[in-house]
Amino acid sequence: MKSTILIVAIAAVLAVVVMLVGGYAGPESVQAVGTLQIMVTDAPPEEEVTSINVTVESVEVHRAAAEQEQTSNNSTNNSTNGEAGWLPLGILAGNETFDLLQIQGIEEVLAVGELEPGKYTQIRMTISSVQVRLGNGELRDVVLPSGKLKFVRPFDIVEGQTTALLFDFDATKSINITGSGQIIFKPVIKLSKTTPQTIEPGTKHVKISTPSLPNGALNVAYNATLAADGGTTPYTWSISKGTLPAGLDLDSDTGIISGVPTVSGDFTFTARVSDNSTPIKSDTQRYTITITGNQALIITTANLPDGVEGTAYNVTVVASGGTLPYTWSIASGRLPEGLAIDAASGAIWGTPTKKGNYDFTVQVSDNATQVNTATQRLRIRIARD
Repeated sequence: MKSTILIVAIAAVLAVVVMLVGGYAGPESVQAVGTLQIMVTDAPPEEEVTSINVTVESVEVHRAAAEQEQTSNNSTNNSTNGEAGWLPLGILAGNETFDLLQIQGIEEVLAVGELEPGKYTQIRMTISSVQVRLGNGELRDVVLPSGKLKFVRPFDIVEGQTTALLFDFDATKSINITGSGQIIFKPVIKLSKTTPQTIEPGTKHVKISTPSLPNGALNVAYNATLAADGGTTPYTWSISKGTLPAGLDLDSDTGIISGVPTVSGDFTFTARVSDNSTPIKSDTQRYTITITGNQALIITTANLPDGVEGTAYNVTVVASGGTLPYTWSIASGRLPEGLAIDAASGAIWGTPTKKGNYDFTVQVSDNATQVNTATQRLRIRIARD
């Protein structure tokens, strides 16, 4: 029997795009194929939300009742999790998580599977988690009332032909922040048919991986590196909004910010990285660097190493200036489960018990008569062993 290849892809500005593209070679026994690509796109919502990170666990499509009966009469009935008619697609490694607000104008393959030609009635996406980053940099877990997003829209898979569907999300209506501060994700989606386009499955979309930058001191040499992953190298770095502290420069090739600060104060800016693909893909991240006067209390640790679930972790956050001894604490966010910070030494230690990305703000206070404090936003990624 002839078959069709189903591909799920990610496109951009707060809409999910579903498409069918032909041209994939199947097994020798298959005479013709077609491709279904599901893509996401998004437009930025209100200023208080700067990213919406969605992790997809599975994508499935449902055959029409007549097609199910025909299949069962000719072969073993196909099922997913005991539900007849639901056919799974394989999620591509590395593309499970995407930011709806950072995939504008890009198209990435999310999942691939083979389907028989015929009529299909629904598409179902299971989301395992949603995280929202607020304007102050805080990463918050989001309540998802239903882990499954079901789209009812009949479509045909035809040998050698391409069909496309567009899922258009409304960002401002999909994210709801309650009076108690709880964030709820209730997707508001408009489904329509769109023009097919050929998509070349590529690497994961380029993304800045540096969560924060260290603060600096007046007339003291400064050096920090912005990093990114995904996309096509080499990368090009720039400042898209705001300005660096006077005396500092960004190397467009390496992402290194260096120089000697000549003015104290708080400097907020947005860094942009662009890759070498066609069309060019990019990502942005907002940072704040505080330049203090000489001998002022600052935290000099900008990044922390990743950890492994079930493996001992011990790293010390470092500060300079102010009056010793220091007192350390977590001002906001949370450490990975199983880790704690030593108030006297600044050591973050313990054995992490759960994988994930953990964002938090560490605070140090000195022993001056008028206590001085400094904060630094940090991230620890815990991988599964």
